[in-house]
Amino acid sequence: MWVYAKTNILLNGRTTHLDPEEPTDLGDGEEFDPEEAKKAIEEADPFEKRLKSIAEDAQIKRTGSVKICPWNVRLMGDTTEYADEKVANQTVSNGVALVRSMIWPGAYSLYNRGRVIQIYLGNGHKNTQVKSMFPVNPPTVLDDPDEYDEGPEPTPLHAPPVVEEKKEEDKS
Repeated sequence: MWVYAKTNILLNGRTTHLDPEEPTDLGDGEEFDPEEAKKAIEEADPFEKRLKSIAEDAQIKRTGSVKICPWNVRLMGDTTEYADEKVANQTVSNGVALVRSMIWPGAYSLYNRGRVIQIYLGNGHKNTQVKSMFPVNPPTVLDDPDEYDEGPEPTPLHAPPVVEEKKEEDKS
């Protein structure tokens, strides 16, 4: 019975559709109707229902015939019920209900004692059916470059000594 009410991310990568722009190549007698253009955009990329159960989400295709549920629900921690010290004849549990998204790896919802906490610890990449979820290894780290020869400081702490040239005196 876990439901969510967040807006979904559309194919354009946003949560709302952009306003349609008037095309520049309209012929004679043709008029641009922004309402019709907006309806066409929304039909091509429709919104999902705002409040829906996680059971209504489509399964994720892993391989040719293997599909998995888009949500992983677990009960974690100490699920033993203890007597509540604050309220008589009532029990409490320290267990946490964890709901993890398989579509957006790193998205977690946690429930404990009437509080819901949502956290995202992912890299912003959606788990699509096309790509593999195995990330590519980063490039190898190269060694440090060889040290340069030492030269004079560009801004020394002390001014260099001033060398005065001897002036030739005229002997007359």
